[in-house]
Amino acid sequence: MPRILLADDQRDVLEALRILLKGEGYQTEAVTSLAAVFHALEKKDYALLMMDLNYTRDTTSGQKFRRSTTRCRLSS
Repeated sequence: MPRILLADDQRDVLEALRILLKGEGYQTEAVTSLAAVFHALEKKDYALLMMDLNYTRDTTSGQKFRRSTTRCRLSS
């Protein structure tokens, strides 16, 4: 079963995505910060990362993530 990493600072968004994707047969894991994204990617391989690019509770942004992607290894 393909595993998807969900990243958003709003837990209700994460739960909605989890429910939708589970119904389609996907396994999901959810994190709420950029640091947690990197930690999860270091521990496991994911078929897809679905990430909020506009975090509201801190200064994290999609641009910050893009600059940091050299640290990421997503499975193909």
